[in-house]
Amino acid sequence: MKVTIVTPVYNGMPWLPECINSVAEQRRDVEVEHLVYDGGSTDGSADWLREHVSLGYEAIFAADDGQTDALARGFGRATGEILAWLNADDVLEAGALSRAVDVFTANPGLVAVTAACLRIDSRGAVIGAIPVPPLMTLAGLLRNPAVPAQPATFFSAEAYRRTGGLDRRYDLAMDLDLWFKLAKIGPILGLPTEVLARFRVHPEAKSTARAAATARQDLAIRLRHGGTLRSRAAITMFRLGYVRPVTPPLTRPFRWLAKRLLLGSEKDARAPVE
Repeated sequence: MKVTIVTPVYNGMPWLPECINSVAEQRRDVEVEHLVYDGGSTDGSADWLREHVSLGYEAIFAADDGQTDALARGFGRATGEILAWLNADDVLEAGALSRAVDVFTANPGLVAVTAACLRIDSRGAVIGAIPVPPLMTLAGLLRNPAVPAQPATFFSAEAYRRTGGLDRRYDLAMDLDLWFKLAKIGPILGLPTEVLARFRVHPEAKSTARAAATARQDLAIRLRHGGTLRSRAAITMFRLGYVRPVTPPLTRPFRWLAKRLLLGSEKDARAPVE
């Protein structure tokens, strides 16, 4: 199976070389198509990409309408049976692509596979991890605030096209929208004990700089796909997107009271995600 990786770039330095190399180093084991879309970098990213094409990627230099548009363009021309995207500040673990190919080969009906993902800082030091959500069904994903880590998630090209692909309306939580659409048409397999990628946390990252807006978009997407305002995920996103930006942190008793009022009872508030 061929794997297509799409990397959108806009001022990706100083992390872009590590991202590109983490894909290139896996070519000896897997057939890889790596499409890198630079939307107009001015920090040296474009020059670096022009100088290192021997690493095997195809660089496309063109203006776009943002990250989601660049990704959609890449997936639109992808020729691999397995798709994924790796942002310019993130890194694949060694052997990640061969592992993805093995999983899809052994599970022909799978629409996606996701694994754990390490969180690293701007210098590459590990500062935490993003675990695999406990339930990979649509209902489980809708109710739990934990979501599949995008850099460690690989999906079937055929399934991606069946869903209609990425929704260009979303610029922050477009991955979540795609996971929900995939979960509606087939099984997603979680690999909770395996790490397939590293997600970089730094002040310039959208997930950091626009955390509140990301939570609001997350909530809107969940409701659009059938989630309810009484779910743990919706309450969490409402707090992160609307409450936290304008109020100091809630005290523990007040958080408990708010949760009980929203969920209906203490028992419901503590109920496990199904």
